[in-house]
Amino acid sequence: MAQEHSPRSPGRSASTAAPLRNAVEVFLPSEPPHVKTSRRVAASALERWGGVPAMVADDAVLIVSELVTNAILHGGVDTREAVGLRIEHTGNELLIEVTDGNSQPAQLKAAGGTETGGRGLLLVARLANDWGVSDKNRTTWARLSTHPQEQAC
Repeated sequence: MAQEHSPRSPGRSASTAAPLRNAVEVFLPSEPPHVKTSRRVAASALERWGGVPAMVADDAVLIVSELVTNAILHGGVDTREAVGLRIEHTGNELLIEVTDGNSQPAQLKAAGGTETGGRGLLLVARLANDWGVSDKNRTTWARLSTHPQEQAC
């Protein structure tokens, strides 16, 4: 896993940045039915923006689903706290950020052969070009190239 650092471009402050044409940010209730909502938000934004190959868009939606699921399952003790989802398309890459209330960093774990869960971050690590945590471990992020030949797999 990548070390903690900001996934945003150096020198770009989130509070002073100009609004981006190809970015979406939503806050979802920390409840399992909203994983489906996160997938719809991601798919809709990627379709609206265009220029993202179907294979990359599919990977991005899967990454959103896995990161939001982790945030809902492990995001903190207060389930009333919203899960933040932010997706940015810069032309050459997609940046996916999911924020929750847990200050423990997301970690890859080895799921046993009979376990039905525990493989989400492994999928993220395989599909993304890079991933990590930031914001005092409250945000898990992933980057994907919009050029399929540059994908991690």
